[in-house]
Amino acid sequence: MIGDTIAALSTPVGEGGIGIVRLSGPRSVPIVDRLFRPADAVALPDVPTHTIRYGHIVSDGRTLDEVLVAVMRAPRSYTREDVVEIDCHGGIVATRAILDAVLGAGARLAEPGEFTRRAFLNGRISLDQAQAVLDVVRAKTRLGLEAAIDRLDGRFSSEIGEIRAGIAGLLADLEVGIDFPDFDVDPLRILDPLERIEERVSDLLRLAEDGMRVREGLTVAIAGRPNVGKSTLLNALLAERRAIVTPIPGTTRDTVEGETAIDGVPVRLIDTAGLRDPADPVEAEGVLRAREAVRRSDLLLLVLDRNEPLTDQDRSLLAEEWGIPVLVVLNKTDLPSRIDRLPEGGWEGSIAVSAERGDGIDRLRGLIAELLLDGRVPARNTILLLDTWERDLLRRLGDALSRGIRAIREGSSTDMVAEELRNAYRTSGELQGIDVSESILDSVFSRFCVGK
Repeated sequence: MIGDTIAALSTPVGEGGIGIVRLSGPRSVPIVDRLFRPADAVALPDVPTHTIRYGHIVSDGRTLDEVLVAVMRAPRSYTREDVVEIDCHGGIVATRAILDAVLGAGARLAEPGEFTRRAFLNGRISLDQAQAVLDVVRAKTRLGLEAAIDRLDGRFSSEIGEIRAGIAGLLADLEVGIDFPDFDVDPLRILDPLERIEERVSDLLRLAEDGMRVREGLTVAIAGRPNVGKSTLLNALLAERRAIVTPIPGTTRDTVEGETAIDGVPVRLIDTAGLRDPADPVEAEGVLRAREAVRRSDLLLLVLDRNEPLTDQDRSLLAEEWGIPVLVVLNKTDLPSRIDRLPEGGWEGSIAVSAERGDGIDRLRGLIAELLLDGRVPARNTILLLDTWERDLLRRLGDALSRGIRAIREGSSTDMVAEELRNAYRTSGELQGIDVSESILDSVFSRFCVGK
């Protein structure tokens, strides 16, 4: 709860060049002062804010480590509370010993995300910016990091704030007619500005859909009959030897996964067992898992060996309804082609590559991006990183505005139009973190690490 002093390890557990134990709360300085022996003999309560002191942490008469202690007094700190950071040598034993000493001196172990939660509750950052902190930490690509930094700067909060202010102005115009019936207010007067606000919300939703791809990534399955080069293709796309490759059909019995980035979007590639009639229970399980992997993917790369004529198994796989977009990959361009032409099918296209030599791999990555992203290559200013509940609130905001527009066009009463605008106003407030429920706050901050 706000009012007590919390502490946690803010660097990853394990060996490293440095370890940081962070405290936040009204007793941060006194607690560390009990343990810190400064080299210059100046007590921590007497040092200026935003300064660093050298010394040692001592507990029960034992020196635990040589440290630097940084003091950041409220309100000029991450949480707007007094914050102290103890920089010690990295390592499990040293950091654990100092954290235990701090907790023994009166601090409480922080809950996941509690430092950032305090920053939000103390008004330093908005809920949107709090989520951006997590996006920065979890970014998988440079594009994801850039989008998270934009959000941390308050881009989305500012946009929602302007939308909410616009709704409030239109609602005020309607309320005049409701409170003072003699004052004639025609709802048609607010139709144009209301439509412009709805269009801004629709634009944000489109940016959020692209942002979801950048944040959560997409999945591509690689399938085909045995020994057509699926594992070699996976290795080529990942630019590393992730899957075992041998000339023996059926080498891959289980799915093998790896992650890469294509046009700034994280893409999870899944190499699957060869699809054929299984010869034993182990292979049968591999084929079952291969088909499950395809079902949960966004795109299927169906690999054929162009150095061999099409087999009945190839034709069966080409004719199958997969339920997702299919790109046919004709592998082994380094060998003579023995496939004259492909039968008609419902796939999105085909490309010839040599997974062994890397020929055509860059063009394949381009096609994958085109199919996964509908031809829209995301850029820093064209994506918006939003959580599921935020996208849902944004949709609800757009729905309320649409209902208000429809009510105006149908000649409904001013009261009905105003009620929809009130709904939109409340929803936009939730997006800003105003009157947001505790359950949403718990959901947001529980995903943080303890030290953040």
